[in-house]
Amino acid sequence: MSAQANVTLNTVVYVPTGLQSGLASWVNRADGTPGAFSLLTESVQSPSATGKVFRAQFKLSVPIVATASTACSCAGDVLRTGNVEVTFLLPNTSTTAERTDLYLRFKDLVASGIFSDAIENLNIPTA
Repeated sequence: MSAQANVTLNTVVYVPTGLQSGLASWVNRADGTPGAFSLLTESVQSPSATGKVFRAQFKLSVPIVATASTACSCAGDVLRTGNVEVTFLLPNTSTTAERTDLYLRFKDLVASGIFSDAIENLNIPTA
């Protein structure tokens, strides 16, 4: 098990807030506005007595905050929030090599053009 340390995502630093009930969490408070704090969580759950899979899950929440007051909002108001949830379901019989292969394929998927085009431009490939 590794020690909880800072995590940097796209130059944004998330500092550890601890481990509670099996959920590790990090927060970025750079904006200074409590509603604007960006949260990252991680959990890894073992199979139940009758279960057959481990579950590794990450969640990232990124609020978008008004930087100035307008007729519709005040500076510091949360305008919207982007969320990401990634869940790996890993058979309890999987080997380290199999889990590493799955991770590497997922890493390459996230780095691929089809992935970024889907998120950044809301596009799906055409036939």
